[in-house]
Amino acid sequence: MCGRFAFAIGPTRLAAILGVEPPREHRPCWNVAPDMKILIVRRSPEGLEAVLARWGFLAPWMSDPNDPGRQINARLETAAQKPMFRSALVKGRCIVPADGFFEWQKQPEGPSRPFFVRPADHELLLMAGLWRRNRLEDGILIDTVAILTRPAGATLHAIHPRMPVLLPERLVDPWLATKPASTNLLRELLDGSHDAPRLDVRVVGRAINDPRNDTPSVIEPITVDFQPDLF
Repeated sequence: MCGRFAFAIGPTRLAAILGVEPPREHRPCWNVAPDMKILIVRRSPEGLEAVLARWGFLAPWMSDPNDPGRQINARLETAAQKPMFRSALVKGRCIVPADGFFEWQKQPEGPSRPFFVRPADHELLLMAGLWRRNRLEDGILIDTVAILTRPAGATLHAIHPRMPVLLPERLVDPWLATKPASTNLLRELLDGSHDAPRLDVRVVGRAINDPRNDTPSVIEPITVDFQPDLF
């Protein structure tokens, strides 16, 4: 799954990489947590746009932003069959940019150990997402988003069985196209072997567990007595 990530890139670099200007309200964050407003990139009639959406996808029948059924992740292999995500997979595909994401490895004893995963070249990660617009009980419209996940690849399977769906640049346009995603595209994303970036996987401190800890220190590696063979 993906339950926390970092996105601290400045607006100038974001515009240079994705070709879109972030909204004025966007703020860099080293510890992005569920229910926060996060930056997504999607296609509009005028072209690509970067907007803020609440991380916690609401199903078509939900009108409460804090509905306990909201989801931060959607499984790519079942999204097309789930009433919650089916329509968004057709017309609500988006990109969630990130510097990297955090994952927790269960330990035989004691609390889970957090890891930070980022491209080895420190380039931007493009995570596949689904967004939807809902009308709340008070009539206000809200955009919400879920990050798509797939079975973890060889680099990460020792930490957690699932990981975000990472988009290589060549699949950005097909993913954001207004027409339904092809079976071949979904199969390639699920397989995960497409232009997979080499990942830097590091153990980090448990300060990341508290979303109030929003400083670069949360991604700094720490030394542990034992680190599993991740590869």
